[in-house]
Amino acid sequence: MRSFKTKLKAYLELLRLHNIVAALLTTLIGWLTVRIEVNALTNTSLIIPLLAVGLVSGAGYVINDYFDIEVDRVNKPYRPIPSGRVSPREALYLTLALLITGVIPSLTIGPYTAVFVLINTLLVILYSYKIKELGFIGNVIVSLEGAFTIVLGALTPSELLNDLSYVKFSLLPALYAFTLLLAREVIKTIEDVRGDEVRNVKSLPRVIGVPKSSVVAFALQLFIVCISLIPFLAGYGYLYLILALTTDALLIYSAINTVRLAKLSNPELLASRLRTILKLAIFTGTTAFAADLLYRLLIR
Repeated sequence: MRSFKTKLKAYLELLRLHNIVAALLTTLIGWLTVRIEVNALTNTSLIIPLLAVGLVSGAGYVINDYFDIEVDRVNKPYRPIPSGRVSPREALYLTLALLITGVIPSLTIGPYTAVFVLINTLLVILYSYKIKELGFIGNVIVSLEGAFTIVLGALTPSELLNDLSYVKFSLLPALYAFTLLLAREVIKTIEDVRGDEVRNVKSLPRVIGVPKSSVVAFALQLFIVCISLIPFLAGYGYLYLILALTTDALLIYSAINTVRLAKLSNPELLASRLRTILKLAIFTGTTAFAADLLYRLLIR
């Protein structure tokens, strides 16, 4: 029994459930952007994208750890695979099971949803296998994958309604999410700069240096602050505004400290703290959209 619990805990650790929950939230945001416009949607239109995002995201985290064994031996030796709690073969089997159960239901919706899910699933695998080593391109792909969960949440009900024009309502929160995620990715590459040398990842700090990378991260965070009022002006309410301003406060604090990274000989510790702050900003930022959409739906 103890061995089973230990193994189960290791599997759950591989899946990064907190990140999957966040991905499900962003998928819900996309669905809600359509639900606000349409009085009734089928349960299928929500369940299918949630299954695809949750299970494929989980598969992505598992296969990422599989390919990152050597890097994690340096950066995170406590992770399930390098610590020996999960074997590489077990990780592959788990990845395959998650991919099959996540992708197959989405193939029943229609060609657009099917192709969208298949392409993103392929990108998830290719990212861990090779794209990650391309540095900033990999950061962009990860950020797009996060933003695309919002788009998928809107695409599935739109295709079931035979009207893809509804997808446009998901693009604003998707842009917001993409930029937030990209800022966090750049900060994370500064945190992981030593470990990335093991796999020869051409991360931004290793290509242009930490000082210039910190400028990129600073600019991305400032851009989010600048566009945060656009959704409010476009129709989102005061609930969104309150949470968006909270996100802005976190981003301004993080941006100010991001400048300090360029002056430190060992910026990894501060980058780790900033990554945590940005993770909180991602939560408050996405919650701003979700909470406002749910509120508007309830008071209709």
